[in-house]
Amino acid sequence: MSHARDLIACSLYGESGNGKSWLYKNVLRENNTPFIVANCANASRLNSITQEICNCIVEPGTVRKLGFDEEKAAGISAYFAKADVKHKGSFDIVQEEPLLEAFRLFHSTVPQKKIIVLDNLESILNSEDLMTELADILILLDDSRYAAFNINILIVGIPYGVLQYFRETKNSESVANRINEIDKVSGLDENQVNKIIEKGFSQLEILITTGTLDELAKHVYSVTLGIAQRVHEYCEMLAYAIEENGWKYDPSLLRQADEDWLYQSLRQCYQVVEGHLNSRQTAVARRNQVIYCVAKVSSHQFDSSVIDGLIRKEFPGTIPETNMGIGSILGELSKGSNPLLIYNNSANTYAVRDPRYLMCIKLVLYKDSAHQKVVKRDFSR
Repeated sequence: MSHARDLIACSLYGESGNGKSWLYKNVLRENNTPFIVANCANASRLNSITQEICNCIVEPGTVRKLGFDEEKAAGISAYFAKADVKHKGSFDIVQEEPLLEAFRLFHSTVPQKKIIVLDNLESILNSEDLMTELADILILLDDSRYAAFNINILIVGIPYGVLQYFRETKNSESVANRINEIDKVSGLDENQVNKIIEKGFSQLEILITTGTLDELAKHVYSVTLGIAQRVHEYCEMLAYAIEENGWKYDPSLLRQADEDWLYQSLRQCYQVVEGHLNSRQTAVARRNQVIYCVAKVSSHQFDSSVIDGLIRKEFPGTIPETNMGIGSILGELSKGSNPLLIYNNSANTYAVRDPRYLMCIKLVLYKDSAHQKVVKRDFSR
């Protein structure tokens, strides 16, 4: 297999708000590579990736000829008269496989190399049927009938390690040979957040010392996870608070910015997080400890042993001699109408369903070291 065919499919991942869509669209346009975007959320709704791809390529209202009727007449003699007997035959036209037909149409308008982008992969991760269909489509890209149209696929989504989601498919090895995972589209680091805030304060003519700026940037980076879109949202709320304070910055304004940002951008996420907390005060409130520690995890995916280790580190005085039941708590957090976590059955790991949940946890929960417990901040409005 040539190098070109080795890259028939690539996966691009990163948290929502870090600019994945902006990145791939700009790169493809700068390289004059034609592309169409198929949304996996729509594929989930239609229960078909093929249908979504076809919908993006084949213009709505396109007429397809499914068959034709043919009428024949023959003359016969009946005593003294001649009569015509007509026979009508109906014939079906063999239809091309829909995906192949869509590929052919895409190629007829764009002969050079082109890309089909499958965006929002996370929308179909929990569907075994759709993930199997995706695996089959990736394998078909090497079939001579489909490869003739010079089409590659770019898979875009939040989760890292796309290959592990194919472990339970019937062709996992074949899929692995066809996907190249591109480096994560990361968020801003603390230094970049610092520079953004410094530039914004300069343009607004807000005076701030270097030490105070560093502390501010550290807070903004922590609660926004460095996700570019969230950094800008938070700084906007902070700017409004500073304006109301006569354009003078004071660290006490962070509390106001936290609350305003929470209610402006994270209200629904806040309600989800709050709904998963312990419903009543208990001596240990283990569930709250688990949720607090979930926000401490540095990797995208984790298992119960990771959370167990963090709880032992953060709350050593609350560790019982018996099992803490971390696995059961994580299982509960991944269920219900508004789950906090996503469970990956094939890898037996968990991931936070939306990074905004992590932001809420960081804003709402803090550790009371003296009493070895998690405390919820009161944001009442």
